[in-house]
Amino acid sequence: MTISAAESAFAQRFSSPDALGRTLAAIGQREPVVFDELMNAPVVLRHRDVTAALRDTATFSTRFYGMGPMHGAMVSLDGADHQRLRRIHNRFFSASASAKYAQAVAPIAERTFGRLATMGEVELIEQAIARYPMEVFLTLLGIPNELGDQGLAWVRAIVTMLGSPMDEAATGPGLKAYAQLSEYTSGLVERERHTGGDNMLGEIIRAFEAEDAYSAEAVTASVVSLLLGGLETTIQMMSATVSALLLHPDALARVRADSRLTEAAIDEAFRWANPSAGLYRLIMRDTEIAGTALAAGSMVYLCVASAHYDEDVYADPGTFQLDRRAGAHLGFGLGPHFCVGAPLARIEVVAALTTLLAACPGLRLDPSAQLSFYYGARGFVQHGTDALPVLT
Repeated sequence: MTISAAESAFAQRFSSPDALGRTLAAIGQREPVVFDELMNAPVVLRHRDVTAALRDTATFSTRFYGMGPMHGAMVSLDGADHQRLRRIHNRFFSASASAKYAQAVAPIAERTFGRLATMGEVELIEQAIARYPMEVFLTLLGIPNELGDQGLAWVRAIVTMLGSPMDEAATGPGLKAYAQLSEYTSGLVERERHTGGDNMLGEIIRAFEAEDAYSAEAVTASVVSLLLGGLETTIQMMSATVSALLLHPDALARVRADSRLTEAAIDEAFRWANPSAGLYRLIMRDTEIAGTALAAGSMVYLCVASAHYDEDVYADPGTFQLDRRAGAHLGFGLGPHFCVGAPLARIEVVAALTTLLAACPGLRLDPSAQLSFYYGARGFVQHGTDALPVLT
């Protein structure tokens, strides 16, 4: 089955964040794999097929990332090389390091979201959420505030290139931005190694040294990878969580009454609102999924959004349920390439949501606004919204 670009669910706008997953899952009930002309690849729609492919990195590889400037980055590696880098990353995302990061993030969340209480009408993304992850990274890495807007521009160009490997128009700007961001970061790494600061950049350097794997290039690649993976994804993760709660006042009231439900709200929002719609993979050998032949050297899109609405896995998937099993989503990926920055993303969103709900007890959607959720929000290959108008 082929779906034209004009008919693709990825080209549609919806008034609720659950509509993309529901639409794609309905197709998946009839056809487990379809060719979507907009995505320019076969799209795998059923949960069992998506999860099997994510675990099978020998067949469904991320190595295409290594064909460009991210050669040697963890996302582009498999096997022993990937395991070694994963071990290094686990060092600077240890429980003790994460606790230290959480202490540093809390005042940033307070500055960003605490001030909204007196503003009355707020466009939450542009006025608060969009710049929050960058400030977190600047603080944790000890990077001067001068990077700010320039850093966001570099990241936007690079993520657009990496998330749209079939779009040649994104390649030139993406490569240029990657070179500029890497050069800037390399200078920070060299200075930090000599000063030995008590920040995340220092933790990263010490982790590489502990594994006898330090080089300025390796640390630079690691830092750049964190920036690329942790900015817009966190923005849409936060937007998805707030949107889901505001669209479900009963769930919002429960989270307000019991902060222990905050993590559950984040996990269910990651499933229900699908900020991570899916992932491209490079097929390394001829294979098939659900009877559909896939040729070595071609690309496939593993659709997380539709998998999250697979009725064989999720009871009543269209309902936002705080009591679902924690972590029962694919938003951070699965298998060897499970998102290494997930601990930091959780720290950021928990701190932001906790502060926002405490500062704005009357937080609600602006009834005069029309919400719009779509794939490609804010110009990135994420599913979400450009704007979230609320009353505080």
